[in-house]
Formats: sequence, C-alpha cells, structure tokens
Amino acid sequence: MSLLYRPSPVPFVPHVPDWRQPLYLHYKPLMRVLAPRLATLHGRVVDVGCGLQPYRALLSPAVTEYVGVDREGPLCTPDVVGSIESLPFEARTFDGLMSTQVLEHVTQPHEALRECERVLRPGARMVLTVPGVWPAHEIPHDYWRFTRYGLLDALTRAGFERVEIELAGGLWASVGQLINLELQRGRWLRELVPLVNLGAGWLDKRGATEELALAWVVTAHTGEGTRGPR
Repeated sequence: MSLLYRPSPVPFVPHVPDWRQPLYLHYKPLMRVLAPRLATLHGRVVDVGCGLQPYRALLSPAVTEYVGVDREGPLCTPDVVGSIESLPFEARTFDGLMSTQVLEHVTQPHEALRECERVLRPGARMVLTVPGVWPAHEIPHDYWRFTRYGLLDALTRAGFERVEIELAGGLWASVGQLINLELQRGRWLRELVPLVNLGAGWLDKRGATEELALAWVVTAHTGEGTRGPR
C-alpha cells in the first residue's frame, strides 16, 4: 500500500494531476498554459487528433460547433474519421483549430501544418501543443521533438502569423519528469515520486531555463486578407 504515491488513471487520459502522481510535472504546467488559450477559441472549432476529447471541456460557450477528428482506435472517439496529414474538410471551413501532442506522430509535420492552415478561415486561431522532451511512445509512430525555433520556422512557412510560443515545463520539470517515469516502475522507488514532484516543481517555478522543455503551447493565426482555395 502506497503512503503518498498515486498512479495515473487506467486507461490513461490527459488529466489535471495530483501532486502525488507520476505525470504531475508534465500536466500541471501544460494545463496551466493550455486552458486559457483554448478558452479563446470561438465559432466552429476542429480538434485534430482528438483521442477521447479530453480537452473539449476547456472550450468556452463561444464555440458554436466542435468537430473531433482522429483515426479509429480503442482510445479515440472521433466525430469524423481522418488524419492531420489529410483533413476531410473543404478549405476555409473553421474559425479555430486545436491539436494536442499530435505533430510528433506524423512523418511530414511541415505538410501537416499547411493542412491545418488550409482548413482555417482568414483571421482564424490555432492552439497547438507539442513535446520538447519525452521518451519514445506510440512506437513506431514517434518521429519528432521540437524546439521553439523549429516551431516558429515551420509555422511561418505554413502561412501562420502572430505566432506565440509558450513554455510548459522548463529544465527542472523536464529532469524531474524523466526521473519519475523511471521511478514509477519500481514498487518501492515510486514512493519517491511525490518528493521529486515537490522539489522539481519548486525549482522550475523559480525560473527554469528552456535548454530542456517538456512541452510547447502555440497560439497562431491565419492571415486576415482574402485567400483563395488551396
């Protein structure tokens, strides 16, 4: 019986974690940054790579229609079956787009961003998250990790403007999270997870650098001018 440690939910879904859980250092800063950004979306919004739609509840009443898109699978409940590489919608269809931890799983992330830009109306907003540091997962379909500078270049090339890239977990959170992913494997070692959370979380709040980043949260817009179909 654990004294402090609490496991992640099974089956796993993104969640607001307890400080005793092994993914606290990842999801605590991610939710803190992501939630207010998703609340700015309005109108018709598409969730690309929606999975079980865990972030839908963070959208505001200003969203008039939500469309979840994903491939079929045991942990997916899409409204429309499709993929980020080839979205099954006409150009200039949505006022907003959200996509969380998806871009690392596509072989051509630059083309995927262009596809996201294609389905958005002029002046539309996209909220996107990607990992900076994370172990390989969903193997073999795990291809990329991102830096602030690579993201900015890819988004600009895809046609997005007014790009804002925010850190969600700096160096100390990254180091602590990677340690916790190993500690949780041991019956007794996992009891150290809450202590790592408290220590690394405190250090990260005091001003961690971006040399290691757990995740990035992107807010970007399409151009305001008239655009023809693509």
